[in-house]
Amino acid sequence: MKIFIFLILAVFLFSCGESTDNENTDIDTEISDEDTQEQPLIESMTFTIPEEKTDIVTSNGSKHYAFPDIAKLENGKIMLVYRQGSGHAEDSGRILSHYSDDGVNWSDPEMIMDDNTIDDRDPSIAVLSSGRVAMNWFQYNYPTDYNEPWMHHIMFSTSESSGLNFDDSVQVDPGLFSYTTVAELNENGIWVDDQENEIKSYASSSSIIEDNGKIIIPAYGGNSLNFKAMSKTPKGPIVLFISDDDGKTWSMKPVQAKAPENTWLQEPALLKVNDKKWILQVRTALGASPSNRGELMQSVSDDDGKTWSDYKSLGVVAHAPELLLLNNGALISSFRWLDWIDAGSDIKREAVSMMYSSDNGETWSELIEIEDCGLAECGYPGMVEIENNRIIIVYYSPGGLGIRSAVITFKESYKN
Repeated sequence: MKIFIFLILAVFLFSCGESTDNENTDIDTEISDEDTQEQPLIESMTFTIPEEKTDIVTSNGSKHYAFPDIAKLENGKIMLVYRQGSGHAEDSGRILSHYSDDGVNWSDPEMIMDDNTIDDRDPSIAVLSSGRVAMNWFQYNYPTDYNEPWMHHIMFSTSESSGLNFDDSVQVDPGLFSYTTVAELNENGIWVDDQENEIKSYASSSSIIEDNGKIIIPAYGGNSLNFKAMSKTPKGPIVLFISDDDGKTWSMKPVQAKAPENTWLQEPALLKVNDKKWILQVRTALGASPSNRGELMQSVSDDDGKTWSDYKSLGVVAHAPELLLLNNGALISSFRWLDWIDAGSDIKREAVSMMYSSDNGETWSELIEIEDCGLAECGYPGMVEIENNRIIIVYYSPGGLGIRSAVITFKESYKN
C-alpha cells in the first residue's frame, strides 16, 4: 500500500543508516567566502537527540498530518506549517500553522491556505530579506482514473512578518489543472494536449532561497506521468523557478547536472553555502517507476548556480532532504531514511535521520537517528537553528498521525 501511495503521489510527484548513537553529528544563514576562510575549522560535532519529543498535533487516525516546515520570524517566534488531510493523497488537503517561542510549547492551529476543490500540500516557508514570509507549496488534482493526466503545479504567496494573512497565490509553473477533454497519449506514450504540446507538471518540497534580489524555488517534475506505462515517461531534470519581481512572475532554468542513466530526480533541497557555492541534494529512483529504490544524491555549484557537478551518491536511501547551514559553518542534511538494501528487497524500516558536514558538503558523517518509525511512513523534516547551540526539527510522526518537534543540542570541537 505504501509503494502504491508513492506511485500515485509523488511517485515522482511529479508530491508530495544504521544510527551511531544519540550523541552524534549538522542554514539559512549566509557566510561570505572571507568569513568562511577566517572561521576555525571544525574537527567533529556531537548531537544530543532528546528522548522526549513534543507532539504538536495528533490524530486518532481520522486525519493525516505531513510535510512540515519551520522558519524563525523577525519577531523571534518560530512558525510551523504543514498539510492536514483525510489521507496521504486526496483533495481535502489544507495548510495549517502554529507558533512557538522555544520549539516545545506551540500555539493552537490556524488555517492559512485551503482551496477546498483541490489538494494543497507540501508547504515550505522562508523569511525573505524584506522580512516578509514566503511560502511555496503545490496543488494536486486527482482525476478518477488514469485516462487523463494527473496534474500538480507550484504555488507561491507571501505574508507580512507575522506569517498571517497570506496574499493571493501565484501559480509558478504554467499549465492547467485539468486536461479532461484535450489530453491524449501520443505514439511515444507521452501526454500531449490538442495542439500536440507535451503536458508538463511540477512540484516543490523545500523552501526558496534568495540570491542577488532573486527568489529561487528548487522543483522537480516534467512530463505528466503515464501511469499505464510509467517507463515511457521522460525523466526530467531538477529545475529552478526564478523570480526577479518578488514572486509575481517566474522563469524556469534546468539544473544541468549529469545523473546516472535511467534515474528519476525528485524532492530537491537547495542551500546557498556562500556567495559562490551552492549545494543541491535530491531523492532519486532507478528504473521504470519513480517509487523505486534510489540513493540520495548531491550536486555542487561553485559559480553561483551557473554550472553544476555530476550527481554523486551519498550512500543512503533517503527522501525529502532538508539542508541547514549552522552559524558555526557546519551543514546538516536531514531526511526520511529507508533501510532498503537493494532494489529487489523489501524496506526493513524507516527513520527520521540526519548527517552533518564540516567541510562545506565535501564529505558527510554517518547517519544520526532521530526517531525510529518501524515500517510506517514518517519524516519530511524542517529545521531551524536557535540560540545556545540548539536546532529545532519538526517532522511527521509514524503513519502521518501527527506533527512532532524535537530540540537537539550540539557541541563542536575545532582543529588546532
